[in-house]
Amino acid sequence: MNSPSGLHRFQITTGSRLHFGLYRFAPKLQPAPAKLDSLIHPPDLSVRSGSEAWFGGVGLMIQEPSTCLEFEPNHRLDIQNDTTGRVMSFVERWFRWMRETDSHELASFGTPTELPLRLTVRASPPQHCGLGAGTQLALATGQGLSRFFLTTELAPEELARSVGRGLRSAVGTHGFFRGGLIVDRGKYDVNHLGVLDGAFRLPTEWRIVLMMHRNSSSIHGSRELQAFDVLPEIPREITQRLQQLSRDAIVPSLLAADFDTFSESIYEYGVTAGHCFSKIQGGPFASARAQSWVEQLRNWGFRGVGQSSWGPTLFCFTKNSEHANFLVAKMSPSLQESSESVIVTQPQVGPYQIRPL
Repeated sequence: MNSPSGLHRFQITTGSRLHFGLYRFAPKLQPAPAKLDSLIHPPDLSVRSGSEAWFGGVGLMIQEPSTCLEFEPNHRLDIQNDTTGRVMSFVERWFRWMRETDSHELASFGTPTELPLRLTVRASPPQHCGLGAGTQLALATGQGLSRFFLTTELAPEELARSVGRGLRSAVGTHGFFRGGLIVDRGKYDVNHLGVLDGAFRLPTEWRIVLMMHRNSSSIHGSRELQAFDVLPEIPREITQRLQQLSRDAIVPSLLAADFDTFSESIYEYGVTAGHCFSKIQGGPFASARAQSWVEQLRNWGFRGVGQSSWGPTLFCFTKNSEHANFLVAKMSPSLQESSESVIVTQPQVGPYQIRPL
């Protein structure tokens, strides 16, 4: 079978997402966004919760760990090497959404298993560790299916809906299409993706050291929904401080390649946002171990330290590869070999990559 896009065999690669913290939670009086993939006909946009956006925040796309999927013709659907066990659910969501939106390209297929496609997972990061791996896997799956079967590409909001992403933060979705540091203004309507305020490239020589926890249990899925139900709303002054840090410190220092100011403002942003999760985490970080690592790194003079999303992954900005390798060597003797590891990565400066095979 020849795909409508003209790409017969191709590979899609995207990175991971760091999230530095949300601006605001959804007001308690509003229903929780539960099934974005089923919202085929969104309600009138004039129905809003008020003038302030929900969620929003700042994050960064990084090259590693990466997600890499290959798409090629086959007599029927064959998903290979999916250690996450999640790809089929994303295929089913996408297929159902496209059928409900009257996509004529799929009219001849009764079920997803009839799709003449082999989808092979070549790389996928650990799930539920604060790197947005599920979102990148979902978007890469949906984008690959769209490229293979459709004559036109889906817009970012349509792609997110088709695979059930973007329920709260839009950093991962905008990051998939843009790369760089993402500023997400937030969403004004439960059924729509958060508004992109800007995407900004980091200096290519900057590096990020990640500390990964293999045996930690993070908050995700139904536990995450329950957590947001019990968390108190973020005070207005905290939201305003986070927005001010984003607008007046993080973005300007990034544009000026002012590493020290950027690092300090990222740390302050993360701690300020993290305290809003104290009722669940017990503090701004996921564990006492994470807290001690952040303090140690700061004591060593590495200022741009924080936790991505719910964790347990920690990140630390460094000026260049030499600076990053020095930090890794300094950290290594104190790592718990059974559960902790470090990797060096760099900013993803552009969108997802697609190449023919």
